[in-house]
Amino acid sequence: MVRQWSIGLCVLLLAAAFGPAQAQQPIKIAFLSSLSGPFTPWGIQVRDGMKLAIAEINAAGGVGGRKIELVERDDRNNANEGVTAFKYLVEREGIVAAGGVISSDVGLAVSREAEAQKVPLFLTMSGAHQILTKESRYTFRTCLPAAPMNMDYIAGLIKDRNYTRVGVIVADYAWGHALRQSVEKHIKPLPGVKVQIEVAPVPERDFTPYLRKLQAMDPEILIATGHPPGNAIIARQSIELGLKGPIIGPWYPTEFTVERVGELMFGRFVDYSCVDFENAAYQNLAAKYHAQTKRLLDNNALSGYAIVKMVAASIVSGKSTDPKAVATAIRTGRFQIDGYAWPLSYTEWGEMKEAAPILYTYEKGAAGKINPTASWRPKVVFRSKTTPPYVPGE
Repeated sequence: MVRQWSIGLCVLLLAAAFGPAQAQQPIKIAFLSSLSGPFTPWGIQVRDGMKLAIAEINAAGGVGGRKIELVERDDRNNANEGVTAFKYLVEREGIVAAGGVISSDVGLAVSREAEAQKVPLFLTMSGAHQILTKESRYTFRTCLPAAPMNMDYIAGLIKDRNYTRVGVIVADYAWGHALRQSVEKHIKPLPGVKVQIEVAPVPERDFTPYLRKLQAMDPEILIATGHPPGNAIIARQSIELGLKGPIIGPWYPTEFTVERVGELMFGRFVDYSCVDFENAAYQNLAAKYHAQTKRLLDNNALSGYAIVKMVAASIVSGKSTDPKAVATAIRTGRFQIDGYAWPLSYTEWGEMKEAAPILYTYEKGAAGKINPTASWRPKVVFRSKTTPPYVPGE
């Protein structure tokens, strides 16, 4: 049976979840993500989204009188560091769940440990399709769907706009190769569409050679989704070289893109979002987030917020802080999160069942209460249909 939770109402039920004897020690949820390395902007946003949710829940009395405590660990964008940190969080801190992982390499390694420890792990990004297997029961995606699903959305955009020349740049690591495989499966077979793929190292800082190779085909769209660390540079250099088509991002931090690229990319850089910028509930939540952080509530921050809210709701639903019970409640629940572009519900193996990302660009103009100091705002350009969840091969 699927339990549907409206997260705003769920907070009102938290105090009834446990008896007085349990209302002592805090419930620990872990932030495990990058606070150093190339994914730091993603990680900071996730952490602060988690903090916002915890502040709301604790202000309302906590979970059965027990406060939620956030335990932070930096995975340093390193798989071994991530596994070591997760073990410590489970064995020494007694966490009920951890979330926020960005890198697919880290997500792949830590998910295996989460399955062994039987403690829920939530991925914010980490979209490589190999992370989830049919046997996964403790690893859940929150914002970024599996790589093949991402290219299904882009295929819809290509068909909608009648594009025939597609350039692609991917990074030489798990996510990049997963995107490359997805392009070959979902984009290359499209009738009349020519595709050219370039592979660059993860730490690459000059994409001019790769862009010049693509320049000869005059791409009508440039898919840079497979190279998250280099996206700002790719966007800026492609525009400077005179490429005309839209550049598709990798769920890049919204505000950080403007800081890195500037007004050159207005109307040109297009990215995915699990945030619905036009949703009134999102705008109210974003105003609260901005008041605390002076930043825009983006994909990563909303994912962090959702992770905490889902764990809290699942503790209520399962009447237990046992990580196994929490994982079961997540798998059998359906969670309505303020501002999310789709309800969060899951397959047995932790893939999102109802993912329908929006695509947005940037334009000049006042952003209003979601980002009151900004002179730009996000603009929705394409709403994808719900895509069937990716089914792992094993």
